[in-house]
Amino acid sequence: MIDFQQKKKINKFLYSKVTLVIFFIIIIFLAKATYNIYQKYKLNAENYDTVKKQYDSLNERKDMLNSEIERLKTDTGVEEEIRSRFNVAKPGETVVVVINGSSSGSSTSSQNKGFWASFWSIFK
Repeated sequence: MIDFQQKKKINKFLYSKVTLVIFFIIIIFLAKATYNIYQKYKLNAENYDTVKKQYDSLNERKDMLNSEIERLKTDTGVEEEIRSRFNVAKPGETVVVVINGSSSGSSTSSQNKGFWASFWSIFK
């Protein structure tokens, strides 16, 4: 009989309005904390994707630079790089620079003409 009365008191306390309001407030705080954690998870997932892309691009760049370093360790690689960056030749060789004459001539002649001469040349 005592157990029954104690259970009745506990049930009465648990189902009282004050206890239910307290439980409801606790549930609201827990839901808010869960939502905040979810937002942080979502943001971290986006940041992870960005960092992963950067990491992959840096790895590709590292591989490219390592291959370039290996190429420059050889004499032919050094020679190619010097020839591409500077306009040089070995003794006995000559450097030939090719300039497209037709495109530069037409641009200078149209720039030297006046506005009306250019306008009338359209109709000729």
